Order: sequence, then C-alpha cells, then structure tokens
Amino acid sequence: MITINLLPQARKKRQTQLTHQDRMIIFIIVAVLVVLAGSYAFVRVTAMRETAHLGDLNAQIAALGDQQKLLDTNRALAQRSLAMEANLATAVGLQVNTNLVLDDVARDLPKACTLTQVHLTPLSGALELNASSGQFVNLVRFFNALSADKRFSGVHIDSYQVPYTTGPAVQGPQAEATMTLTATWVGGPNE
Repeated sequence: MITINLLPQARKKRQTQLTHQDRMIIFIIVAVLVVLAGSYAFVRVTAMRETAHLGDLNAQIAALGDQQKLLDTNRALAQRSLAMEANLATAVGLQVNTNLVLDDVARDLPKACTLTQVHLTPLSGALELNASSGQFVNLVRFFNALSADKRFSGVHIDSYQVPYTTGPAVQGPQAEATMTLTATWVGGPNE
C-alpha cells in the first residue's frame, strides 16, 4: 500500500516513536508517583493508628487519675485516722491524769466541804476549785491541806464569802461559806 500525503509537510501528523530514554523517564515518574502514593497511604494509616492509640492512652490516664484521686482520699483518711488514734491515746492519758488530780483533791477535802465546781486544764495542771461549807473554818482547813500537799503548788485563795448571819432562819446557799482556790497540780507518788 502506498500512502500519498496531500497535506503540506507542516501539517503532516508526526508519528513519533518513544525512545528508550523517554520510556525510562516515564517509568521513573510513574515509579516515583507510586512510591509517593504508598508513602502517603502508609503515613495516613500510621497516623490513624497512633491517634487511636493516643486516645486509648488518654482514657487510661484519665482512669488512673480517678484512681489516684481515690488513693489520695484514702491516704488523707488514713492520716486522719492515725491522728484520731494518737489523739485518743493522748485523751485517755489525760483522763488518767484528771482522775489522779481529782483523787488528790479528794484526799485533802474535809468531809464538811463540798466542791461545787472544778476547772482543770489537763496539759498544764492548772486548777480552779470552788468549795462551800457550812462553816468557814472547814474551807480554811481545805486550803491548808492543799498548801501542805506536795502534789500541788502555787495554792492561793482567789475569793471567799462568809455569810453574815447564821442560824436556823438562814438556809440554803446563803447560809454557806464559799471559797475559790487556784493551784497547779504537779503530781507525785501515789500513796
């Protein structure tokens, strides 16, 4: 078959054939595009996995944070419990001292006297005693007995009151002499 070209040379369609270099460049470009697409896909999949893993870790951290709050609360309660236990042991020890103080006061108190009020500061041993009796001399005996007792120091009379009239017509609290004493319990050997 013979082909005749009626068109001028400029308009003639070129039939070009790819050279070996052209095919090599196209292959390299396609290979680079495939590698880039594969890398992009790998990065996206890895990013999604890491995001999911990070979400799981954040959930675990939040759960551990709640557990840490619970542990902190338990630790605070345990410390309070230990403090209460120590305070209870101290309070029991102070109660024993209070009982000893009252025993020592009772040894020196004459039978004719009545303690109407006792204020005790357990840590310092400071005492304030309000006593009453039908006769003022019994209160003086009480003061002298406390002053002579080695378990008490700094015994002094803060105030006293002696009724002006006595006898059967006057009865009740107006007929009694009263005295307020202060002292410090220093303790000592029990007899």
